[in-house]
Amino acid sequence: MPGDFAQVLEGRLAALGRAAARSDLTQLLAHELGDPSRYTLEGPEIALHPDWAFALSLLFHELAVNALRHGALSIPEGHVDVGWHIDEGNLVLSWQETGGPPVRRPSAPGFGNLLVRYAAVKLEGSANLLYFQSGLRCDLRVSLHACWPQRRGAMLIAPRETHTLPTRAM
Repeated sequence: MPGDFAQVLEGRLAALGRAAARSDLTQLLAHELGDPSRYTLEGPEIALHPDWAFALSLLFHELAVNALRHGALSIPEGHVDVGWHIDEGNLVLSWQETGGPPVRRPSAPGFGNLLVRYAAVKLEGSANLLYFQSGLRCDLRVSLHACWPQRRGAMLIAPRETHTLPTRAM
């Protein structure tokens, strides 16, 4: 399946390219998910440092591709709900697929699963993939102070003011 490998690799590289142009959490998610009638996004506006956009772009690309191939977005009735908030210096995000085909837990984690978990760990957090009959859920918690690979994380943009997170000594 060399064609499949090339297509998957091309998709991942394209996701990285988009990260450089889109440094807002909502924009990253919207681009990966495509048709706005198929998803709901809810959370505060968050401007991402380019390194964070890089990591999260990979993570969201993997979740979206899986949803398109096997999950909720593989059928017309499927839907993805993504919600997030800030909690004690952490981005807490939940990706929930509904209305898709029945979900089965894979017998072994695939590369996409490992990539999602790796990106979360590199951002000093975790990604928990839950395989419910009603759809996949990914619970993500990552530090806003994480470094990827050598710079500070993100900043939260409040409605009237901008909060810049302190840099961390390396």
